[in-house]
Amino acid sequence: MGYFFGARGSMLAGAMSSASSIAFLLVGWDQGVLGGVLSGKLFLSTLGNPSASELGTITAVYDLGCLGGSLMTMFYGEKLGRRWSTMIGLSIVIVGAILQTCTFSGGQMIAGRIIAGVGNGISTATVPTWNSEIVGSHNRGRLNAISGSMIGLGICLSYWFDYGMAYTSGSIQWRLPIAIQLLFAGATLFMAIFLPESPRWLITQGRVDEATDVLACLESKTSTPETPAVVAKCQDIQLALNAEQALGPLKWAELWENKVTGNRKRLILACGIMVFQQMSGINALVYYIPYLLANSVGLAANMALLISGLVGVVFVVFSAYAFFFIDRWGRRKPFIITSLVQSLSMTLVAILLSLNNTNASKASVVFFFLYMAAFGACYLGVPWSYAPELLPLRNRARGCAIASAVNWTCNFAIVEFVPSAITNISWRTYIIFAVLNFTWAPLLYLFYPETARLTMEEIDNLFVKEPIQLHTLTTHASDDSENQDGKVAIELEERT
Repeated sequence: MGYFFGARGSMLAGAMSSASSIAFLLVGWDQGVLGGVLSGKLFLSTLGNPSASELGTITAVYDLGCLGGSLMTMFYGEKLGRRWSTMIGLSIVIVGAILQTCTFSGGQMIAGRIIAGVGNGISTATVPTWNSEIVGSHNRGRLNAISGSMIGLGICLSYWFDYGMAYTSGSIQWRLPIAIQLLFAGATLFMAIFLPESPRWLITQGRVDEATDVLACLESKTSTPETPAVVAKCQDIQLALNAEQALGPLKWAELWENKVTGNRKRLILACGIMVFQQMSGINALVYYIPYLLANSVGLAANMALLISGLVGVVFVVFSAYAFFFIDRWGRRKPFIITSLVQSLSMTLVAILLSLNNTNASKASVVFFFLYMAAFGACYLGVPWSYAPELLPLRNRARGCAIASAVNWTCNFAIVEFVPSAITNISWRTYIIFAVLNFTWAPLLYLFYPETARLTMEEIDNLFVKEPIQLHTLTTHASDDSENQDGKVAIELEERT
C-alpha cells in the first residue's frame, strides 16, 4: 500500500510533519488574527458595537471551544484513530471559519469562534500524538517542535496581515484575514487524506499487518515488512503494548494509577508542561500585545500594531532553535534556562513600567522582545512534542486530550484575566508572571526526565518498575538502511 503519492522513508515522515506544521500554523493564525481587527470601526459596527467585556468574551470563547474539542477527543479519539480525529477536527474548523467570515452579528461571530475552537481543540489534542508516533526517534523532537513553533509563524503572519489590511476599506478589511483560516484548514485536510494512520494505534486495534506496512514505508525507500529493522520496531511496539494490556481492560481510573507504568506521574508531567507554557504569560502578549503596548507602554495605535508585528518576527526567528538543537541539547535544560530568562524579562518589564516614566516605559519594549525570543526558542513548540512523549501508548490519546484541555483552560483564564489585571493592578501584572516563570525552573529540574533521542518505548522504560527488554535500542532510520538492517538482524537473533 502506498501513501502520500508514493512517498517513503524521510519523505513520508516529512509529509506528516508538514501537515502537522500547517495545522499548528492555523492555530497560531486563529490566536493572533482577531487582535488586529478588534479596533476596526467597521468590524465593531458589524458586531453591534460590543462593550470591552463583550469583546473579551468574543475573543475568549474560542478557547472554550478548543477546551470542548479536547474533551471530546478524550472520549472518542482512541476509537476514531489519529487520522480520522484530525480530519473531523479540520472539517469542523472549516465550518466555523465560514460562519465567522460571513458574520453579520456578534452572536454569529461567537458561534463561529466556538465551532472553530472545537475543531482546533480536536486537532491540537491529536496531531502531536500522530506526528510523534510516525516520525523517527532521532529527529522526533525537532520535527514536532517545528510543528508547534508554526504557531508563532501563524501569529506573526496574522499580525502583519492585519497591519496591511488596516489600510484598506470595507468589510474585506476584517473578513479576508478571518477567511485565511479556510486555506490552512483545507490544505491540512487534503494532506491528511493521503497520510498513513499511526502504526502504534493500528497495533492497538489488532491491525498488525497494516501497521507493519506503514512502518516499512516509513523506514526507507526499499524496506519491506520483512526488513529486520521493521520487524524489530513492530515487536517493540507489541512488547510495550502487551505489558500495558497485562493490566486488563482500559479504564479511566487507571490514568490516575501509579502502579506499573507510572500513569499518574506521567499525566501530571504532561499536563504540567502545558500549564508552564500557558501560565508563563505568553497569551497576555499574543492576544493583547497591541492593547498592552498602547495601554501599558503608551504607544500610538499604529505604532503598537507595527511593534506587535516585529515582536512576532522575533518569535518566529528564535523558534528556529528547535530545528537545530532540540534533539542535540534535549528538552529539560533548555526549559529551565528559558524559564529563568522569561522570569527576568517580566521582572524588568514590571520595574520599568513602575517608574511611570515615558522613556522607561518605552524601554520595557526591549524586554517584551527578550521574553518572546526566549519563549519562541523553547516553550512555543517543544511542549507539543514533550507531552505525547511522556505518556504511555495505552493512555496516550486520552492523556494528550487531557493535557490539551489543560492547555486551553489556562489559555482561557489568561485571556479573561489580563485586560482586568492591566486596568486594576497595572505593572504588577507582570510580577505575577515573573514569579510563575521562576517557579517552573526548580520543578523542571526535580521532576522532568530527558527524552531526547529515545524511542517512545524506551521512554516507557523511564517510568515502569520493570523495564521491558527492547530489540531496537534506538536504531535510527535512514534511506540507506542495509548496514542497519544487518545489525538489527544480528541483535534479534541474539535476543530471541
